[in-house]
Amino acid sequence: MNRAFTLALVFLTRIPVPVRFTPQAEDWGRSVLYFPLVGLVIGAALVALYAVFHHLLDPGVLAVLLLTVWTLATGGLHLDGLADAADAWIGGFGDREKTLAIMKDPRSGPIAIVVVVLVLLAKFAALQTVVQNGAWGALLWAPVLGRAFILLMLITTPYVRPEGVATAHAEY
Repeated sequence: MNRAFTLALVFLTRIPVPVRFTPQAEDWGRSVLYFPLVGLVIGAALVALYAVFHHLLDPGVLAVLLLTVWTLATGGLHLDGLADAADAWIGGFGDREKTLAIMKDPRSGPIAIVVVVLVLLAKFAALQTVVQNGAWGALLWAPVLGRAFILLMLITTPYVRPEGVATAHAEY
């Protein structure tokens, strides 16, 4: 398997992929190009789940199943980042250093929990609508577009930490 694709899978999912090489910063940087492909893998799994269960389960139950699998497949990576950002936005009070310190803190404050719950509720409602309308294409393309936007963000916005998780992604 391609080194960069392997690293993209490792970074964005909890799919057990053996890494039989020592990743270099350039490998991590190139992995960004495969983020949309990882989204396609996630989307294909969601479509397969939908195909198997859409005639067997109530739309709400299937939406919960899809949301659970999606969240487990990604390890909740986006939810963790959202929680950090919510805490930092409210608790940083416009102070850059305080905001960055809050984002590194592994504990979640009340606003982080509220924001994550609201996002999960919105995602559940969207998935239930997708299931009710048979719009399985949204299951395929939403993860692809979400990961493609990471590329756009890395290209168009400055990365705030020289030693952060995505430093190599942003540099290469």
